This record gives sequence, C-alpha cells and structure tokens, in this order.
Amino acid sequence: MIDDVRKLVQVVHELPEAVDEEVEACLQRNITLFKGLAQIYVHVDTGSLRDSIRIERGGIEKRWHVYRLRAGGYIVNPQTGRLVDYALPVEAKYPFMAPAWEEVKTSVETELEAIQQRINSDVGK
Repeated sequence: MIDDVRKLVQVVHELPEAVDEEVEACLQRNITLFKGLAQIYVHVDTGSLRDSIRIERGGIEKRWHVYRLRAGGYIVNPQTGRLVDYALPVEAKYPFMAPAWEEVKTSVETELEAIQQRINSDVGK
C-alpha cells in the first residue's frame, strides 16, 4: 500500500505513459504476428491477396492504439489486371483471417491482463 501521498501522486502521473508504452508494444507484437499468420494461411493463387495483407494504424492525437489488419486493394492481380477486391469471398471459402486471429487473441488477452496486474501492483505499492 502506498502510504506517502507524494508517492501515490507520482505513481498516478507515471501510469498513463508507462501503460501507453506497454500497450503499444503488446499491440505491435501481436498485430505483426496476426499479419504473418494471415499471410501463411491465405489461399494463394497469384500471391496478390497475400501481398495485399497489411497493417494500418490510426487514432486521434496521442491515442494511436488503433490497428487494423486489412486485405485487398493497393495490389493489382497480374491475371485480371484489377485491384485485389476479393478478400471477403476468399475468407468465406478459405478462412485465413479468422484462424490467424484465433491464434493471436489469447496472446493479446494474456499480455493485456499482465499489464493490468502490473498496474494494480504498482498502485498498491
């Protein structure tokens, strides 16, 4: 338990930055793993869909913890000459995103729970 009020104030002020850094690292590790697994699991014909799988990042101001794994667009299929726009039909017939997410989600949950436990532990000191 934190007995000194000054120590408590210091811990509280340091938490957001420390949490942001840990959460960011967790998300970066796991979105990269998710992308790699999706690229392994995707049904490959020309490789265009596999090559279109990418990480997109967004958010507002300092909160850039919004990551998206997307497939399609930006890459032209050499056989059709069209942008890759068939990720959803391929996912429906030959799932690649869903199985990749199933493998990664436990890791994300475990890491975020560990961060939460460390925060609770730090506040309790």
